[in-house]
Amino acid sequence: MILQQNTEVNFWGKANPSEKVTITPSWLGKSISIVSDSSGKWQLKIKTSKASFDKQSIVIEGENKIVLNNVLLGEVWFSSGQSNMELPLKRVTNPEKEISEAVYPFIRIFNVKKQKSNQPETEIPAGSLWLECSPESVKEFSAMSYYFCRKMQKELNVPIGIISANWGGTGAECWTPEEKMKDNIVLKNIYSRWEKWNLDYKKDSISFSEEKKINPKLEDPKSVYMVSRPHRRPSVLYNAMVNPLIPYTIKGVIWYQGTSNRDWANEYLEQMKALIYGWRENWKIGNFPFYFLQLTAYKYSDSNLAAIIRENQLKTLEVANTAMCPTMDIGDINELHVPYKLPYGERLANIALANTYNKNIPFCGPLFQKAIVNGNKIEVQFKYNKGLHYNGENLNDVFIAGADKKFVKAIALIQNNKLTVSSPEISKPVSVRYAWNNTGSANLFNKDNLPASPFRLDTWENIIIE
Repeated sequence: MILQQNTEVNFWGKANPSEKVTITPSWLGKSISIVSDSSGKWQLKIKTSKASFDKQSIVIEGENKIVLNNVLLGEVWFSSGQSNMELPLKRVTNPEKEISEAVYPFIRIFNVKKQKSNQPETEIPAGSLWLECSPESVKEFSAMSYYFCRKMQKELNVPIGIISANWGGTGAECWTPEEKMKDNIVLKNIYSRWEKWNLDYKKDSISFSEEKKINPKLEDPKSVYMVSRPHRRPSVLYNAMVNPLIPYTIKGVIWYQGTSNRDWANEYLEQMKALIYGWRENWKIGNFPFYFLQLTAYKYSDSNLAAIIRENQLKTLEVANTAMCPTMDIGDINELHVPYKLPYGERLANIALANTYNKNIPFCGPLFQKAIVNGNKIEVQFKYNKGLHYNGENLNDVFIAGADKKFVKAIALIQNNKLTVSSPEISKPVSVRYAWNNTGSANLFNKDNLPASPFRLDTWENIIIE
């Protein structure tokens, strides 16, 4: 395993009631003892020294003796999300080469086995183990997390450990503690939806099975789809796959998710706040870093809802100690599960390196800051805007509208790292939208060739731009 360097890490376990437990870490030069409580549980903190490639040992003694060998001190991260974060190294572009080269004994990986629970659990799912990163161990492991670790170790030159808990096709509510949702005025909707699906399930499944005989391509009604997927219920993955790991001392979290929340896109900002605040409160190690990628390009049937998810991911940066990078340039409009995961993992690493480890590494593309209407033009200003440019002859996917809410393709000019948008068809512009459509050709970048986040100036509902 790898323990977080230069801090106090949690050790916990079970013994007989009132049993004395003594822990002797090789780096500490002394032993620390604790007496278990009346139920046999014990927990204490042990100080760690700075990162080292020297293998350490930990001796734990009570009525029995456990010796942990091959322990390293370094940086420990937690990764989580849905299918694109889960996608294993064996499914990436050129997997044979990537797997054969994955010999990194100072990277340690811990894959949390899939499990769900209606109550917060303390037992780690069976089969979840710390492993050295090797061709055999990493082929089933999250490719994005692996690339994150590889870049981090190269730049920091310390052991890197990562705990990864993922489940494809899951919403952020599955990963959020119940106490952060049930009394939230917005997120209470989650429970109302599930109540309705449970009530509708029986009649919907009967009528659906009859209709499907006539039309085999018919999609499941929402009630049938959701109720038949119990891992989609709120908090069940947090309870089983996050809560048991929470005592383990980490440096921060990387996250990639959003696709499965499109139907409730307008709730996503509150959802992510609840998840981040809930994890931080329960981990009890302060406002640790929470870094994530914006949803990438894909031809969603509901392009407007996907765009609102991206907008709410941008707004999530209101939460302290968060950071994000857009990914509109590395997706595939025709493939939801892009096999080329290297740039995703490395962008997550760059976010961490820049924001947590103070490395001078560019980590984010242009993010919308404000807009000024000036006659028949709108001037848009960005954060991370140095060297603002578009690749190609024109800026793609930029649209402008007046008070009638009818968007037309716009003309865009860049001057002094600001974007000026206009159209001869719109004399009194009110709003601009960029990359608010299903597009694989969004082409606004900064000098580091990192892509701009999609944005809009309005809050108009149900406007779809083809």
